[in-house]
Amino acid sequence: MRFLEGVNSNFSMEAMLRFKHRIATAFALAGILFSGVALAEEAENRLVKEAIALFRAFGVMHPKKTRDPLPRCFYAARWDSGSVPEWYSRKYFGIKALAGLTAEAPEIEVRKFFDPEGQQSGAFCTKEEYQEHLDAVRDMLKDENKLTDKSWILETSRVGEYRTRDVLHKEFTFPVFDTKFRRAAFLVNISESYFRRSKDGGIGRGAPEFLYAVVVFEKRNGVWREIETSVLGQT
Repeated sequence: MRFLEGVNSNFSMEAMLRFKHRIATAFALAGILFSGVALAEEAENRLVKEAIALFRAFGVMHPKKTRDPLPRCFYAARWDSGSVPEWYSRKYFGIKALAGLTAEAPEIEVRKFFDPEGQQSGAFCTKEEYQEHLDAVRDMLKDENKLTDKSWILETSRVGEYRTRDVLHKEFTFPVFDTKFRRAAFLVNISESYFRRSKDGGIGRGAPEFLYAVVVFEKRNGVWREIETSVLGQT
């Protein structure tokens, strides 16, 4: 055989068979390795596809529903951490362990799932960028020339007092899917913040509001449909 050309002709038959066996084993292992890589890539592609469809069904940056530019830092750029509570894990996923379900978030950025078309990169911010954005909104109240900017500044019912518009920010955990991609659940954390300026020029932050909820979806006829949303915490 060609792959044995150049091999010492004094090899015994037993040695030659061992050599051929090693070559065959190497090819078999390589086949298994490449097959495993292909399966892993296929599984990740399926996960990405289902996650995009799931969030679109929830209304996140749906092309037909989100036509206007979103505010800066509307979404967190990275996945939040958190577990789907135990009761929902038992009810919808049949998990009997005394713990909630947590999905291991992929290294792919949130915007790749929410905005795969890459139309609104400014809507995503890291925690550091979000804090910088809040600081910039607050500092608008310090500038007398910007107090008339109706896009961000509102005059309150009290003469000489102003407040900013609410800064809305949403964080999501990566969804937990069942093995057949028929059910999924995730957590969403929504916060609203604003700043106010008193008549004497003092600036303070209004009490931020938070809403923390679990959202459960089920796939019916190939379409993800929301079946339950429960508020876990609210201020």
